[in-house]
Amino acid sequence: MVNIVWNDRLLEYDFGISHPLRSIRCKNGVEKLLKSKFEFKIVEPRYALEEEIALFHTKEYINSIKNNRGGSVETPIKDKYFPALLSVGATLTAIESISENNKISVNLCGGWHHAFENEARGFCIFNDVVIGAKHAQNLGYKKIMIIDWDVHHGDGTQRAFLKDNTVYTISIHQHPETQYPYISGYERENTTTNLNIPIFPGMTEQDIMTKVLSQIPNEIRFFKPDMLLIQMGVDGYKYDPMSSIDLSERFYKSISTILSRCAKKNNFPVILLGGGGFYFPKTAELWKLIVEIFEKNIK
Repeated sequence: MVNIVWNDRLLEYDFGISHPLRSIRCKNGVEKLLKSKFEFKIVEPRYALEEEIALFHTKEYINSIKNNRGGSVETPIKDKYFPALLSVGATLTAIESISENNKISVNLCGGWHHAFENEARGFCIFNDVVIGAKHAQNLGYKKIMIIDWDVHHGDGTQRAFLKDNTVYTISIHQHPETQYPYISGYERENTTTNLNIPIFPGMTEQDIMTKVLSQIPNEIRFFKPDMLLIQMGVDGYKYDPMSSIDLSERFYKSISTILSRCAKKNNFPVILLGGGGFYFPKTAELWKLIVEIFEKNIK
């Protein structure tokens, strides 16, 4: 069974008609999932508590969001405190919903991997990926692996855990010489707690898959996670306006197949978070493809 965390209140995490981030893509994704043939359960999200947000973010930053101070044209924060709390809470709900019979949880309105502890960045206000990993550890999952295949480097997530050997972050993204955030995501940053796999525009999909898929199973075997958090952004898709790498359904199908089989073999739960995806005719369909593969291989 798949836990699908959803309530229409999550639509409030939306930056307006002139902004790329529209929450309707998440609703479209949920509607696609509800038409799937697998067994699912709709789970009501809760609001994250302020002390849960403080697992990563500074008190000063939390107060600035609460009082509509800061933000930017790229990441507007006016009246977004409670929508951001609910979006993070949906990820926490996804983690809390895991059980022996429910090994997969989905929050399509999650994956805000750019937010720093003291700064809203890249459409991301509160970093639910980081907070989710810390919350999972508080629930008893000792070692967390985060795999992020959004077209943009998961810089906020990497930053949070560089000195924490209980969380291992893997980011697969367009090379930062050619893509936001530009200043991070290079292979030279790799340490014992993170792995960056940057992809140059112009690489064939087969070369990308060879580079990516040859590394990840070994990292899982070595790290032995108790839970897998996946930021499943699909903005690397070939028609997405954010992307200069030409990924197709084949890539998302292949990486989902490998990871779901690893999860089944090693019996660890999987949390799937939406992340990027701005070619709306395809975003929901790709998310559905990914979730269906995980459900098929883990059940």
